[in-house]
Amino acid sequence: MLKYVERITTPAVHEKPRWKRIITDSLLAIGGVALITAVIIFAHLYPRVSAVSLFYLLVILAITGTRGLFAASLASLLSFLALDFFFLPPSYTLIVDKLEDLLTLVVFLTISVTTSQLAATLRRRAEQASSREHELRRLYEQAQELASLQERQRLARELHDSVSQALYGISLGAHTAQEALENDPEQARASLAYVISLTEAGLAEMRALIFELRPESLENEGLVAALIKQVAVLRTRYQLTVDASLDEEPAISLELKHTLYRIAQEALHNIVKHARATTVTLRLSQQEHELRLQIRDDGKGFDPANPFPGHFGVRSMQERAIKTGGTLTIKSAPQQGTDIEVRLPMTP
Repeated sequence: MLKYVERITTPAVHEKPRWKRIITDSLLAIGGVALITAVIIFAHLYPRVSAVSLFYLLVILAITGTRGLFAASLASLLSFLALDFFFLPPSYTLIVDKLEDLLTLVVFLTISVTTSQLAATLRRRAEQASSREHELRRLYEQAQELASLQERQRLARELHDSVSQALYGISLGAHTAQEALENDPEQARASLAYVISLTEAGLAEMRALIFELRPESLENEGLVAALIKQVAVLRTRYQLTVDASLDEEPAISLELKHTLYRIAQEALHNIVKHARATTVTLRLSQQEHELRLQIRDDGKGFDPANPFPGHFGVRSMQERAIKTGGTLTIKSAPQQGTDIEVRLPMTP
């Protein structure tokens, strides 16, 4: 199977030239400070509102959160100059004769630097989160494509191993019956019986494959119908004796139905591939608030404590059962067959 990982390069981000960014930041700082100063003067907010420095602080925070350290520092300096020139005595001068005025400048600069650093950190983390989200989305899409590819390949193998061989056998049997029809009627009847058995096996196999190709089949037709299709394949395709006892359709969630179906499918697959069994027992029963699925075969068995063929499939069945809050028990010994029992809580 071909496995691939597509490497996607992120397009380079074309940033503005540094001088253009500096001009933009300068214009924003000058415009913001000028706007606030005009509002304070024309609305006569000073000296009615003594803490007019808070208006400048809002401008500094706004510019800091959207631009950067240069814009924040420039806005802080311009705010201090505007505050000193227009509102702090002596008016219309840039003379600083009070320690409080210097402290105001220090506060503006400290707030601007701290806030700009925090804003830069938040922007960087947001960009990293966006990049990770993009990467996860890409990996998810690749996983879906790979799963689809694996499913197509599995169905192709199933079609080759079962249906295509059945059709080839039907063709040979039909030709043999045609040739023996006049000279050897007994051989012709045997060939026709062989063709009929292959046709029934191919039909059962195709029904099972079509059922798997339609995700809504399990929801529409139900778990019992799905298991019956698997039983038909075992009987017609693999000539196994199957004792199936299935209760009525359980009133459980689609997730639980899917879990039980996949566990049964994997267990039956292991029986066909590894067990060399002749008889299979399949039971689906409901006991109070518990659903029980039992699959037993008379095959060669194995020692569960040691590595054995199909152990990956068994692990998958155990994980499926545990994920839905159930249990899976395996009893087996060499030359004594295998007994698999699944118990799941009946959650509607």
